[in-house]
Amino acid sequence: MKKTLLIAIAFMSLTVITQAQVATFDGLALDTTGFWNGVDGTGNYTEEGFSFYNSYNSEWASWSGFSVSSVQDDSTGTYNNQYGVNTGMAYSGNNFAVATTGSTVSFEPNTINGFYITNSTYATQSMLNGDAFAKQFGGESGNDEDWYMLSIIGLVDTVVTDTIEFYLADYRFGANSQDYIINDWTWLDLTSLGNITSLQFNWSSSDNGDWGMNTPAYFCMDDLSVNTVGVEELDSNTLAVYPNPVKNQFTVNTPGDLCVFDLSGKLVQATTVKVGNIVSVSNLNSGIYFVKVGALVQKIVKL
Repeated sequence: MKKTLLIAIAFMSLTVITQAQVATFDGLALDTTGFWNGVDGTGNYTEEGFSFYNSYNSEWASWSGFSVSSVQDDSTGTYNNQYGVNTGMAYSGNNFAVATTGSTVSFEPNTINGFYITNSTYATQSMLNGDAFAKQFGGESGNDEDWYMLSIIGLVDTVVTDTIEFYLADYRFGANSQDYIINDWTWLDLTSLGNITSLQFNWSSSDNGDWGMNTPAYFCMDDLSVNTVGVEELDSNTLAVYPNPVKNQFTVNTPGDLCVFDLSGKLVQATTVKVGNIVSVSNLNSGIYFVKVGALVQKIVKL
């Protein structure tokens, strides 16, 4: 669905377009195995403007990053079932994504709404029963304060904006009846990460050994979405603003009355500049803005 809104702002008219983008992973036709893991050498999986990192190692027949799956096995808790989801089905459609170490998603600057998340079958069964490498969460008594956490890191290029911590399992409650392993598709809101250009995922667990984390590092994702809010200027000429992205200040190449607008078209800063003047934007939050001097407009990314 696309919605168009015209906003008249002092010296400039802007067209604000809002359009939902959702990566459902159903655009990929899977073979009889029920999964794609990059074995074909195609590299990253792309859908709806999102690029999901994938790297396949043919020597070891292993992959990192993201795979796409429709595997419904919700009971086999071994490495041979890397692609099963503990709900037995995707959140929507037929396919979902499985993420493991090295997983990142990149895209044009935007605020990500979030996605639906749950545990893989492999990780769930490992935590419930233990395996050759990992312990049973809670221990034999059920009183061990185990936990399994995913950190979702938002970045603009290489600069971290914020991190969200989500517990895929938590056994630290006083009453064992409150202990849980996520076993339903759960909405994970990422809007607090702000306007970003990529997501990075890191795992941590209470169960660690000499070689690192013992709990299998997997989670399942479906319906990653963003509301694309773009501003189209009626004047196609651009203004030179540098550096861009901007950290705390930028320089302009044109004299005149300078205005800074946010994505909604709200005027957030105004001043008068000469050629080569430095403009401070340290007071602005991270995100996308439009700088206007006279009839010239330039989009900037504030880190």
